[in-house]
Amino acid sequence: MISSTLQPFIRKNLDILFVGLNPSFGSSEKGHYFSVKQSLWNQLYQSRLITISIDKVYADEVVFGSTKINFHGWSYGITDLVSEIAESDSRKIRTNTQHCVDFEQLIRKYRPGVAILLHKKVLKAFSEYLGIITPRANQGQLGNLLHGCSTIFYSIAFPHGNNIPDQKKIEKYLLIKKVLQER
Repeated sequence: MISSTLQPFIRKNLDILFVGLNPSFGSSEKGHYFSVKQSLWNQLYQSRLITISIDKVYADEVVFGSTKINFHGWSYGITDLVSEIAESDSRKIRTNTQHCVDFEQLIRKYRPGVAILLHKKVLKAFSEYLGIITPRANQGQLGNLLHGCSTIFYSIAFPHGNNIPDQKKIEKYLLIKKVLQER
C-alpha cells in the first residue's frame, strides 16, 4: 500500500462532510478526490446538490474547495476514515479504533451539519466504535450519533462498484437537501 497525497477539504461551518474509507490509488496519484470515475459528481448533480455538471478531473477543487456551484452556496467538505493510505481495493484497508477516535474528534471540532458515511466499512467501523448495531448501507438518516454534537449522520452507499442503483443514492441526497433546507 502507498501513502496518500490527498489533503482533506475540511473546515468549520460545513453543511455536508463526505466521509470515505480511504483515497483510491488513482485519486491520490491524480491529486483529486473521486477523479477516477464520474459517479459521485453525477449523483450530486442529479440531486441538484451541485448546480452544474462538472468533470471529475477537477470537481473536488470546485465542489469542496469553494461554494460557487453548490446548491444555495452550501459548503461541502471531504475526508476519509483512513486518510493516510492510497489503495483502490477496499478489502485491503483495515480500520482501527484510533481511526474512529480521530474521526469523532474531527466531527466534534468542525461540527458539520451533516456527515455522510460513504462506505460500508466506514459505517461498520464507526458503528462498532459507538457500540450500536451497524445500519444498512444506503440506509439514509442515522441521526445524531454523538452525544452533545448536532451533526446528523447519514449512510449513503459508495458512488460506484456496488449493486445499489444510482437512483437509490440520489434519493438519499435529496433527503439530505430537504433536511438542510428546513433548518
